[in-house]
Amino acid sequence: MNNFVIFDLETTGLDREKDQIIQFAGIKINKATNKIIDQKNIYIQPIGDYHIPYQSFFKHRITAKMLNDKPHFKDVAKEIFEFFADSDIITYNGTSFDIPFLVNEFKKCGMTFSVLNIDCYDAFLEEKRRNGNTLEDTYRRYKGKSMEEAGLTAHDALSDVKATYSVFVAQQRNNSYNPEQIFGEDNVISMQEFNNELCPCFNVGKYKNLSIGFVQTIDKNYLNWAISDNCNFSKSTKNFIKKYI
Repeated sequence: MNNFVIFDLETTGLDREKDQIIQFAGIKINKATNKIIDQKNIYIQPIGDYHIPYQSFFKHRITAKMLNDKPHFKDVAKEIFEFFADSDIITYNGTSFDIPFLVNEFKKCGMTFSVLNIDCYDAFLEEKRRNGNTLEDTYRRYKGKSMEEAGLTAHDALSDVKATYSVFVAQQRNNSYNPEQIFGEDNVISMQEFNNELCPCFNVGKYKNLSIGFVQTIDKNYLNWAISDNCNFSKSTKNFIKKYI
């Protein structure tokens, strides 16, 4: 392949069977010159009766109104398909989301988009492989040696405990941080960044990742249900919500 295509999708949600693409963006780079030779930024109107959940909106800021005059995917499928001609692919976590989502959308249009005979690079997975996120990886980054070299055995509970404390001490020395705020034993609510602000947000349910304050403005009935006997949230979580509202 002579080129790379780096692309990203925005969608109405995460379920590729039910949700749809609302934005396709990509650049095509010539491998020999490392220069951009083409690019696309296409907003797409989903078909049928659809809605964009708040969780998705607060990630991409695309509203249904913005898509009213945009083409459907079937109208731009050929254009997008041909954009990938003679190209390998680069994504960021695209092997688990963007690529299979796009393959499925093409399939709905009767088109076969196969990535089996091209190279697909995933910068997210490679970064994870290089730096790792296991306790062993983290320990090595902070301590400069493996757990085994330090006399610890990975996945032995006591060794893991000692390694975790070593990492914590090193983290605090490098850049101290505060303990997590616990709002209930069931972890239904946690501090998250929402709309560029750190505030209590739901971890579960239809308003997952949305702040309690925002939910209060759009669906007070949900909060009333959340503190009622019909909801199985813990007593401490219900008490926090009551105090908050």
